[in-house]
Amino acid sequence: METINPNILTRSDEELMQHVAERNTASFKALYKRYELAIFNLILKYTGDKSLAQDLLQETFTRIWFAAHSFNQEKGRFKTWLFTIALNITKSEMSKKQYSYFYQEISEKDFTEAGLEEMDEKMPDARMVNIEIRKHVRFALSRLEPFMREVIILRHYQQLKFSEIAQITNTPEGTLKSRFHRAILLLKEHLTGMDKSYATSK
Repeated sequence: METINPNILTRSDEELMQHVAERNTASFKALYKRYELAIFNLILKYTGDKSLAQDLLQETFTRIWFAAHSFNQEKGRFKTWLFTIALNITKSEMSKKQYSYFYQEISEKDFTEAGLEEMDEKMPDARMVNIEIRKHVRFALSRLEPFMREVIILRHYQQLKFSEIAQITNTPEGTLKSRFHRAILLLKEHLTGMDKSYATSK
């Protein structure tokens, strides 16, 4: 496997993109390495489909490679541009093939591969509880409207500022904040309902 020059990894996203526009593959690989996990998790949480997330991850970076010349750092950061492309590709794919967001059983191995923190193997009971909680949260997330789901994913999981999300989604910050707080309330309602159902079934 080809290694990346450590000096390249210290360059800013915008510097790397200048070289990508000149068809520098080393700079492209550095950007891919830097954002691969974040973009994969973004798509996975939006679609609920691991295989589809892997495909759309590749499509996103293919688009970055071929559209590199159109990136203008005076109009915004590379990260915002990248997330905009990834989200648009994902939404377009979901709409085009009329996917329905669906809940998938996720193994502990999947959590690790998706970049989520590993549980302490010395505490199997605690680990299983956390896995169960994550399943509930994932299912609750799937019940949200797409426009609410995306603001939760971008704000909570990707830790983006509302100003950044506004650029990515082309939505006013005030609207996004309202959606976020409404989505949080709905998630709590879903999770509370699932907890009650789980307790009743025991």
